[in-house]
Amino acid sequence: MKTLFKYVLLLGTVLLLPACATILNTTKQRVELTSNPIGAEVFINGKSTNKTTPCTVWVNRKVKKGPENQRNQYIYEFRKEGFVPYTYTDKAEVSSKIYLNLFLSVAAIPAFGIDFISGGAYYYDNDILATLHKENTGYVVIRDTVVKQIYVTSPEAKDYIFEKLSDVDVDIPTNNLEYPFRFALIIGNEDYSSKQVDLDKEINVDFARNDASAFKEYAIKILGIPESNITFLLDATTGQMNQAITKMNLLIKNAKGKAEVFVYYAGHGLPDEVTREPYLIPVDISGKNAKEGIKLENLYTKLTEYPSKRVIVLLDACFSGGARNKELVAARGVKVRSTKTVLQGNIATLAAASGEQTALPFKDKHHGFFTYYLLKKLKETKGKITFRELATYMDEIIPLKSVLLNNKEQIPDLRIGINATNDIENWVLTQEN
Repeated sequence: MKTLFKYVLLLGTVLLLPACATILNTTKQRVELTSNPIGAEVFINGKSTNKTTPCTVWVNRKVKKGPENQRNQYIYEFRKEGFVPYTYTDKAEVSSKIYLNLFLSVAAIPAFGIDFISGGAYYYDNDILATLHKENTGYVVIRDTVVKQIYVTSPEAKDYIFEKLSDVDVDIPTNNLEYPFRFALIIGNEDYSSKQVDLDKEINVDFARNDASAFKEYAIKILGIPESNITFLLDATTGQMNQAITKMNLLIKNAKGKAEVFVYYAGHGLPDEVTREPYLIPVDISGKNAKEGIKLENLYTKLTEYPSKRVIVLLDACFSGGARNKELVAARGVKVRSTKTVLQGNIATLAAASGEQTALPFKDKHHGFFTYYLLKKLKETKGKITFRELATYMDEIIPLKSVLLNNKEQIPDLRIGINATNDIENWVLTQEN
C-alpha cells in the first residue's frame, strides 16, 4: 500500500511540474513607473492609483475588458498639472515558459489550460517611462498610443518647409516598431545670417534643415523612436541647445540604464584657435567666439554621465574651420586640426570629415554629403545593419564619391568609447525584440 501511495505521489508531482509557469509567475506582476518630469499622478484603465511617479504598482496578469481597456490590456495615463497627459497602452503577451512546458511533456497539456485560466501565462512591460510635454506646445493625446507631436520646429525656422526633393526623402520604409526607451536629439542649424547682422547668406549651412527633417522621419519609421521621444530643433540658439542636452541627460538618468540615444547634428562646427578643442556652433554664436558654443567634450560628458545601453552621435559637421559654403570665420586662411576627446563608456560617434577636411554638400540631392549616404544606407537596409557595417559603408563610399563629385577628400571619422559594457559595433540598429 505504501509503495502504491509513493507511485501516486510521484505521478502527481510529474503532472504538476509542467504547470510551473503559474507558480513562478504568480497571478500578479510588478511594474515600475516613472516620468520626465516626475510627480505625475498615475491612472490605470481610467482609475487613479493614488500614486505619483516614480512608483511601483502590482497588476493582475489577467484582466477583464472595461470601459477604457480591452481584455488583458492596461492603459496607463500620467497626469501632471501644466503638462499634456501621456497615455501608454500595454497589451499582454504570452510567456515563453508556457510553450516550453508544453514541449517538455505531454502531461503539460492540462497545466497549459490552467495557466491561461489563472493568468500566469501572461506578462506585461516591467518598466514604463512617460515623457510629459508642457501645455500649449503643439502636442495632442491620441488614445491607445502615446502623445504625438503635431507641430515641431523652432520659432526661428517658422517659414521653413521641408520639400522632399531627393530620393532619400520619399518612399521611406516603415518597420512598424517602437522602442519606448529610445530617444533622439536632432538639430539642423542652417540659418546663421539672420541671427548675426555682420554675416552674409554665404555663411549659412546649405540643406542642414533638410538633413535634420529627413533624419527625424528615419528615426521614427526605421529606427523605431517614438515621436514623443524626439527633441527636434531647427536653427537652434545656444539656450535651446543647452536645454535640449540637459533634457537628454535627464532622460538617460530616469531610464535607469535602458536608454538608447541618438544625437544627430547638421550645422557649423569650429575648433577654438588656441586649445583646438571642437565646438558645435548655435546660430546665435559668431565664429570668432567658438568657446561660447557647445563644447563637444561637454556634450559627450552629459550623454555618458548616467548608465545607458548605448549612445550614437552622428555629426554632419567638421571642426577644422571649414564649412559647406564658406567658413564661419571668413578671414581664416588655414584650417585647424582639432583635438580629439577620449570617449568613455557606451558611446560611439561618426562625424562627416576627418582632420582638416570640410563637410561638403550634395547639391543635386539637397542634403549634406554625409547625411545623404547615411540615409541611403538606412533606407536600403531598413536599419537591419550593424553600426560597424554602417560605418564601414560610409568610410568606403564617401571618400570615393567626394573626390569624383567635389574633387576633394572627405573621410568620415569613427570613434568608439573605451571601457564600454555593451558591444556597440555589432549592434543591429533595428531588430525584433
